[in-house]
Parts: sequence; structure tokens; C-alpha cells
Amino acid sequence: MCTITEQFARIIENSNKEDLAILTDYLSNFEKKQQGEFSTYLSASLNMTRITDEQSSVVAIPNTPFIHNNVAIPHGGILAVLLDTAMGTLANSKCPNGTTAVTTNLTIHYLTVATEETISARAHIIRSGRHTMVLEGNIFQADGKHIATATGSFFIIPEKKESITALQQ
Repeated sequence: MCTITEQFARIIENSNKEDLAILTDYLSNFEKKQQGEFSTYLSASLNMTRITDEQSSVVAIPNTPFIHNNVAIPHGGILAVLLDTAMGTLANSKCPNGTTAVTTNLTIHYLTVATEETISARAHIIRSGRHTMVLEGNIFQADGKHIATATGSFFIIPEKKESITALQQ
């Protein structure tokens, strides 16, 4: 069995310029996760930024080959993550202390391909109740091109791990 050091040496040896650039960014963001600059490995791996105010949440990621599919365009699943994160971030910012919001439904319409260097999703609340919230998220480019639109339903649950475990059973 090889060690991680041997594996890393093999990866470096077999890498092209693009591979090395992606690996360098990934490792840099992994270090930032360790230092507390990112809250999750997912947000670190995507180099995600978040800005939330009273009315909206904006989540952005760089449009690099790291997120591309086999036809060299941003993967739809990554855009779904971006939209869900923008809506979920806003929903969670509105939850009462001791509760959190989890996605119960996500509907996305992909309209065209994102081509700019940064992909940003903006979310706003459509309705906020005691137990559920409905939000809308959109990805627009700076040039006004509408990339995707989504709606999401979020259920408000207690933050305690025991409650999450009970919901899963």
C-alpha cells in the first residue's frame, strides 16, 4: 500500500499545467478550511464566497475547469449546489435561535450556459412561515444573461443532532 506522500508525488509527476493550477487552488482552499476561513469542505473546494443581508444572499464561485462537465461547461449539479446554498444561507439567516433550515424541495430551470469568470447565485424569500420557507434563486451574469432560475422549499427544524437523526429514521 502506498503512502499519501507517494500518491501525491505520482499525481504531481503526471500533472499538466491545468492539473497543477486546479490542485494548487484546491490545496490553498483546504488550508483555509483548516484555518476556519471556510465552514465546509464543499465551500472550500469550490472557493465559495457568501454575502448575506436582510433581503438576499449572494453565493459565488469561480468558473474554472474544476466545475466543468465532459463538454467543458459548468456542470448543472454545481449550479444546483450554488442555487441551493444561496437560498439555504438566506433561509438559515432568518431562522430563530436553536433552529436551522434544510432543503425539502429544489426545482431548477437551466436556461443557458454560464460563460463569465465568476458564477453568482442570488436568493430572496418568497414566503416565510413558522415551519417552512419558500425561496427563489437566480443566476445572472454581469452582462444580464439569465443562466438559471430555481425555487426551493426549506423546513425549519431544531438544531440538535438528535432531531436530525430522528427525522432520518
